[in-house]
Amino acid sequence: MQASTLHRSAGSLAIFHALLFLLPFAVLGAAIGWPANPDMPASHNLPLMISQSAPIKLGYSVYLLYSLLFFPVILLISRAIAGKDELPLVLKLAVGFALLSTLARCLGIVRWLTVMPVLATQYQAADAAGQSVVATVYTAFNAYAGGVGEVLGVFLLSATSVALLSSALWSRTDVPRWVSLMGWATALGLFFLSLELFGLDLSAFIAPFSVLYMVWMVCMGAYLIRRARNV
Repeated sequence: MQASTLHRSAGSLAIFHALLFLLPFAVLGAAIGWPANPDMPASHNLPLMISQSAPIKLGYSVYLLYSLLFFPVILLISRAIAGKDELPLVLKLAVGFALLSTLARCLGIVRWLTVMPVLATQYQAADAAGQSVVATVYTAFNAYAGGVGEVLGVFLLSATSVALLSSALWSRTDVPRWVSLMGWATALGLFFLSLELFGLDLSAFIAPFSVLYMVWMVCMGAYLIRRARNV
């Protein structure tokens, strides 16, 4: 692939990936109050899985696509920045953590498209004792999948990938410093959100740091598209 084509492809995919987040944010936000909703109890969320099934399936399906794109976006950006087939170690690590992040994200997201609808149906049909059992299963599975998907995938692993990519950008004299600094700020925000693993409620910070990531990715994409004219 020619360097100019690689830069345009990486930049365009980065912008598409970032803006795609707006769709699940709008759909799930209006339907269930996402992204704070996953922390609500079974008595609140499981009935919503029935009454809001259509927007939930649409929102989480698009969110799954958005998450799947994280790996190819980081890979293409890394290749564009490296300017050669062989990536330096820091970019190899950035791509590796991006792959781990993508896998963890998907494991967390698919629970809303597979397991949770089943639990919702069982919860709706059960008596009070049965609902208590289903609620226990929901709470345990949601805590596990949420830890893997959100805390590890969306926050910790992606923060590591973004930080490594930003370090590689800083070492390049042809990359504006603000691109690297914004990337490090994004990574720091994601690292902060990963503290939820220790029981902290940081749901109020998810939206602003997600927007920061989206803005940085759009800026990264715009920079790569502009740079394509000069490579």
